[in-house]
Amino acid sequence: MTAPDVPEETGRLLPLVDPTALRLLAEDVGARSASSFARDFTRIWPRRREALAAALAGTDLTVALDAALSLRTSSTMVGAARLAALTEELERRLRADGPVAAAALVPAVNACGELTIVELEEYDGGAPPHAA
Repeated sequence: MTAPDVPEETGRLLPLVDPTALRLLAEDVGARSASSFARDFTRIWPRRREALAAALAGTDLTVALDAALSLRTSSTMVGAARLAALTEELERRLRADGPVAAAALVPAVNACGELTIVELEEYDGGAPPHAA
């Protein structure tokens, strides 16, 4: 699933969904709101994925960074640890090497996002998916 030169912890060691983050979100905003946030994240995923790809295909670094930051922030809030880390690496490459280098991570981000959505679709505001 990971692209070449993606750090190992980003590609496989981090969980798709961090149950602790989901639990803390539910404690902070309530189970119903946490579940709603997770549903919104899954519903909006295709639009975010497309916005990121379009932004990286363009030449405006600001637009590309904005799309990556939006995805990273929302991923972090919902506990999508691996997706947040991949997006952080994408941001780092954007800043250091530009959109072409960052675009190499898009397949890994997309694959991770799809797997993350599957896990989040199981979340109902109670126990996080796949929590022990």
